[in-house]
Amino acid sequence: MKTVTLDKYAKADLKTPKLQPAVENVEIEKVELEKSKSSRKLIIQLSFLSVIVLISLLILWFYLRPTKVEIVQPKQVVITETISSSGRVGGITETNVGSQTQGIVETLFVAEGAEVVRGQQLALIKNDVAKAQISQVQATVETAQAQLELASRGALPSDVDASLEQVRQTQAIVEQQNSAIIQATKNVLQSRLLLSQFEAERDLAKKELARSNSLVKDGVISRSENDKAQTTFRVADKKVAAQNQAIALAQSGVKSAQASLKSAQATVRTQQARLRTVQSGARPEDISVAKQRVSEAEKALGVAQEQASNANVTAPFSGIVTKINSEVGQTVGTQGILTLISVFLEIRLDVDENNLSELEVGQSAVISSGAFEDKSFRGSVSELGAAVDQTRGTIEIKVVPDNSPEWLRPGQTVDVNIITNENVNRLLVPQTALLRSGDDTVILMIEDGKVVQRPVITRPPTKEGVPIISGINAEDFIISNASAVKIGDKVQAK
Repeated sequence: MKTVTLDKYAKADLKTPKLQPAVENVEIEKVELEKSKSSRKLIIQLSFLSVIVLISLLILWFYLRPTKVEIVQPKQVVITETISSSGRVGGITETNVGSQTQGIVETLFVAEGAEVVRGQQLALIKNDVAKAQISQVQATVETAQAQLELASRGALPSDVDASLEQVRQTQAIVEQQNSAIIQATKNVLQSRLLLSQFEAERDLAKKELARSNSLVKDGVISRSENDKAQTTFRVADKKVAAQNQAIALAQSGVKSAQASLKSAQATVRTQQARLRTVQSGARPEDISVAKQRVSEAEKALGVAQEQASNANVTAPFSGIVTKINSEVGQTVGTQGILTLISVFLEIRLDVDENNLSELEVGQSAVISSGAFEDKSFRGSVSELGAAVDQTRGTIEIKVVPDNSPEWLRPGQTVDVNIITNENVNRLLVPQTALLRSGDDTVILMIEDGKVVQRPVITRPPTKEGVPIISGINAEDFIISNASAVKIGDKVQAK
């Protein structure tokens, strides 16, 4: 058997033809794999692009499509038109009742809420000066009458003696009045000194209170100590107020004593004149002068009595006392003694001046109150204001109740509906169908698929809707929710 021997190179050559196809297959697979990946990537990109295009088309369609809106037709109804406002109840006549003379309230005969009639006594003012003036003038009248009597007859020794005694007595009275004035003046000075002391105590108490308030906030002292400081200040303040009143009374005493002194001095002069007349005897011209003096003195007495009667405060009209402005012991101030309103009430309300053309005296009104919802009553317009309030653009209207209910009170706030048109035909639209465009009220309608506006004239709204006077017809279709669209929008009725 013949043996063939191959070297290593020969062996290598023999193996080569068998490995070459496998390598080529691997390369082919790699190429195909890369092609497959590229195809999938392209497909994904195309799909993503398609989705974007579809979404864009949907968005474009959404924004360009017509908005669907609800439309309604105006409703024809018969309504009663009113002008509504809130008003304040008051009296047809209101006044602060005071006195023609200044002084301190001595007596109050009425209280808040009291009903009074015309001429009824309400209060009494303490007026010592007026009383002293009456006494002085009364003495003058008596003196003048005595002089006339003496001038009408001859002088008697007893008359001379009597006249001398009267002169001495009146001079003694003058001296007494001088002493009274001096004492009253001292009382005023002492009261003022005491007032200064009380004011100093009050100022000190005020400082102590301020210091106490600061310390109690910081927790340095207890609340009870702070309360004591507050009490001390209040007591000191009341002392000052009481002393001021005491000074006023003391000054009134000085004025009274001075008036009495003048009266006594006048009496002295009169008695001295009477003595001279008695001593010298009367002449015809003296009798004439004496008569004139009696007449003048009687007139002066009438004036003094009238001035004194001013201290008696009476009701100028029948009404209700709503407030006491000056209590007993207080000086009558600018607000008078009390506030009085007439028993006949009226309601005052402010209405926009744009409603002037629809208002007139005699129109009926329905009045109600939130506290008495089921107890409305009727009234009528009694007065339109003479001028418009330029700041607020309103005019005051007065309404008089036909029959005032028992619960109606002065100062009460009530709701007033003035009836301007009763049982009229109107078109009603929803409140939501109206918009403001500048100074106009408009409604929105559809024309050629777009939103357009139309100005309208309205009346005050009712529970069922807003009445329209002009601008639309009953056959028109309007957009019920005007705030949901804008002028020029493309819309479509639902």
